[in-house]
Amino acid sequence: MKTSEQRAASSKRGLSHIMLAFLLAACCSPLAPVWADDAPKKDDTTTGAESPMIEAVDIPTADILDPYTYATTFRFYNEGGIASRLIIGPLKRVNLGITFDGQRIIGSDDPHMVRPSVYFKLRAFDGTDVLPALALGYDNQGYLYQESTRDYLEKEKGLYLVGTHEIFIPDFDIHAGMNINDFDNTKVYGFFGATYKIVPSFALLAEYDNIRNGPENRVNLGGRYWVVPYFNIDLAARNVGRGGAQGAERIVRLNYVGHFPW
Repeated sequence: MKTSEQRAASSKRGLSHIMLAFLLAACCSPLAPVWADDAPKKDDTTTGAESPMIEAVDIPTADILDPYTYATTFRFYNEGGIASRLIIGPLKRVNLGITFDGQRIIGSDDPHMVRPSVYFKLRAFDGTDVLPALALGYDNQGYLYQESTRDYLEKEKGLYLVGTHEIFIPDFDIHAGMNINDFDNTKVYGFFGATYKIVPSFALLAEYDNIRNGPENRVNLGGRYWVVPYFNIDLAARNVGRGGAQGAERIVRLNYVGHFPW
């Protein structure tokens, strides 16, 4: 396929993914009056809220932001790249977001911006003592963009369903789900992981991602440290046991949660 044809196909896929995310958001908008009435009121004396674990390393969880709050994330990755994400909680059960990904932002090489990616998550079920909480979402942010192919080395989650449940001991949560990132061939991938908050200020993160073909499965490990309740730092190793050509890397991620000023 010619380069121009590759770019056109990539642009078409990106546009269709963005349209899908906004369609999901539109389908949920009629529920806004119900959910907004139940939203907790902001305490004006609080400058922030405790950062929820809306994701482990790469995989999503069923947790979401509270209404009237927002989260900003800065992910520092391979070769000076930075992916910055803004997520807002406009409704009780809905989160919306956008991600801006830039390669070689840190360093001496010429920087390159990748197309923005959209984020949507709906918490469909809060869970019980037996049943897990469930969330439906869409995220077209991939990892390690390749300029030669104008695509990501590690594909995005796309459309996903995830469940989260605490088991055995307090603050030990299991997360498992499935996703489709290519709507042309509809291959279903799986993922599962665990987050364990050992103490109020530190949690361990572990996950097995992209489960379908053995060579492409990924093991990610990390830790999360809360500097203050509304700000935490992640240190993680992605694709453990693989070489750099296969997408192995170490990342640092800064996560902040705050309230809207109204």
